[in-house]
Amino acid sequence: MNKKFDEEVKKKLREDVDVPECVDEGIKRAYDMIGISGERKVIRRRKRIWPAVAAVAALTAGLSITAAAVNYYLKVHLEEEGQVLKYYIEVDKEQKEAHQIEVNPTYLPKGFEAEQAEEGAPKKTYGTAEGDSISIISYNAAELYRMSQLEENVFAEYRKDSYSAVEGEQKLDLFTRKNEKVDSDREITDVYLFSEEEGYGVWIWSESSLEQEELVKIANGLEITVLEETVPYPSEAEIAEERQNDKDAAKKAEAEQEYRSSNGVSEELVYQVGEEVKDTTREMMAESYPDYLREVYLSEEEDIRFTVLSTAVSDTLPTDTFSQQYFTTDMENWMNEDTSLKAHQRYRLGEEEGQTTFDARADKEAETVNSKYVIVKMKAKNVSAFQTDLNKTVGVSIAPILTVMQEGEAGKLVYPQETFWSANEGYDLQWGAERGGSFPIYFDKPYFTEGIKGVKSRLFCPLAPGEEMEYTLVYVVDEDQLSNMYLHFYPQNEIEINGEYLTTPYVDISQ
Repeated sequence: MNKKFDEEVKKKLREDVDVPECVDEGIKRAYDMIGISGERKVIRRRKRIWPAVAAVAALTAGLSITAAAVNYYLKVHLEEEGQVLKYYIEVDKEQKEAHQIEVNPTYLPKGFEAEQAEEGAPKKTYGTAEGDSISIISYNAAELYRMSQLEENVFAEYRKDSYSAVEGEQKLDLFTRKNEKVDSDREITDVYLFSEEEGYGVWIWSESSLEQEELVKIANGLEITVLEETVPYPSEAEIAEERQNDKDAAKKAEAEQEYRSSNGVSEELVYQVGEEVKDTTREMMAESYPDYLREVYLSEEEDIRFTVLSTAVSDTLPTDTFSQQYFTTDMENWMNEDTSLKAHQRYRLGEEEGQTTFDARADKEAETVNSKYVIVKMKAKNVSAFQTDLNKTVGVSIAPILTVMQEGEAGKLVYPQETFWSANEGYDLQWGAERGGSFPIYFDKPYFTEGIKGVKSRLFCPLAPGEEMEYTLVYVVDEDQLSNMYLHFYPQNEIEINGEYLTTPYVDISQ
């Protein structure tokens, strides 16, 4: 080492250094890594430790400060691709084992309370009585490694104009998006912070009216604990298996979409009002069994059948006929004094627009529409000679999904090339089920009326062998879709066999 270099080092070492409070924590972490201390590592308000200390380290090693960071085993890049920003994650699993992460906020704005969550769960949610919500989700190095290998990023792509870099006690990436709900004063904000040296990421998701400064304060106040418990990185075999499963699922979804678009629903699966409907997949499945097992299979599979007795479209639901106690959802915000429905707003989206993406809805102009009630009188019957344990304890689903279909070629029904999404906050009267279908808002024969949990919903009832029940359901439908209404039965039983999708029946109730 030459004299000039030696004097420069001595000069740096003699300088008074204003050491940040987290240097002591850094020393403790270093002790932990070499086994001197068994205490867990707690990181609060992580500060950058660069100035004089880092300069000396870089100088004595003959490296630049940038190059000195190569020992960090997590790398997170936020890269620009056109008008989009996207995260890319790299994890060097050979450098360091992954540890479980525990994250707790030390600051929450007034009114926010914790919602119940499983102990040790990586997601913690906090909300207010007014409906504001914040979720704090943590990711350890093993989870980030899995994401990087599968190119499966939970962190969304963002438009450039939504991005803000917050420099301070720690660097935060903050993204703000327009709320898709046109009547909401809440913004959607995502805040991300990563520790490249400790190997974790934290995502704060907010749908609230909080100012950005409050969200930054929450992030800076996080107490992040690196636990002693380690987490195994997924093996190459596990990654390969997941990749294949993802490919198979995507291929299956694509094939199903293509099959449905080209084949639709055959005419024999479209029933009319007054006709008894049965689950056609039950007999089709039986055909796949050998002869000596077919009867056994059919005798062990319950046979629940339905008949749509009548349908009617109405502007109101007279209170002397339709009791308030039988509504399955809160109607207060959407019903006028005369029980007619208030107008609401919706998005109409085509497949080419990315039907389910948040940005597609938020960027689309919402349209205002009026709705009608559809009153459906039904009969359900258990024609089996027995009742399964599931039927006894949970019941059977007695409510078909009201969906929109269109006539295709050769009289077949096809799914429309557009779907609808609510543009109003708290609107759940329709378009809530898969493929834009709707569940009823009213059911006059509820069996489970107290302690309803999970599948024990108001739309399930036990049916004993030979038992039948008649009941009334009420749906809501936009008035411009009255000519496209169909009730879809047994949708949960649709299956694929050898590339062919077995569709369950529909009843035409179009007006």
